[in-house]
Amino acid sequence: MKLQAVSNRKLYIQIADQIRDQIHAGEVEPGRQLPSERDLALSLGVSRPTVREALIALEVAGLVEVRVGVGAFVRKRENASEALPEMNASPLEIMAVRRLLEPEAAALASQNLSAEGQARLAETLRRMRAENQQGQWSAESDRTLHMTLADACGNALLREMLDGLWNSRQGAVDTRFHQHLADIGEVRDHILADHEAIVAAVLSGNAEASRTAMARHLAFASEAMLETWE
Repeated sequence: MKLQAVSNRKLYIQIADQIRDQIHAGEVEPGRQLPSERDLALSLGVSRPTVREALIALEVAGLVEVRVGVGAFVRKRENASEALPEMNASPLEIMAVRRLLEPEAAALASQNLSAEGQARLAETLRRMRAENQQGQWSAESDRTLHMTLADACGNALLREMLDGLWNSRQGAVDTRFHQHLADIGEVRDHILADHEAIVAAVLSGNAEASRTAMARHLAFASEAMLETWE
């Protein structure tokens, strides 16, 4: 596939546009595998995670099927939409800002969490354990846990910023990105253990331990988003 390096506009959408044009031109037939993330990244002069965002956008549009651990395969065009899902922020951008803000929110929550908040965290963890035992992961449970801490941080502006970040995560590309991660059992287990550690630290009232537990969790999630899927 001959692709051109891109600039301006959301990078992952520009890449997705080019790959879509190649697919529509018949250069890659339905059922065939696209070049690897590494090869696409080298051709475009961009990072592999950015290529991954582009492939997931194409998957949401119905143009490709992403198989974690294998690669991306072209689907039949009758299942595809012409419109690519574009967001104000990419999944990687959202995660980068969360890593700046959420550790401090967790530290503040450890000093301000109400009895109602404690009960909500306990119930959310119970639900997460049950979901994980069934091989599932729930974006709703994930958001509930993190936003319970944001609600308890005692800073209205910080809470509003975190709410905006989590609203941004409801986009189709971000949702699919995280679902691919959650389909990996080891990742689900690690995320559950991280959430257990965060809640334990917050309930202990230890601000530094809460900050550290949240930072470790988000660092793991960020690294998982960057790791090779092929």
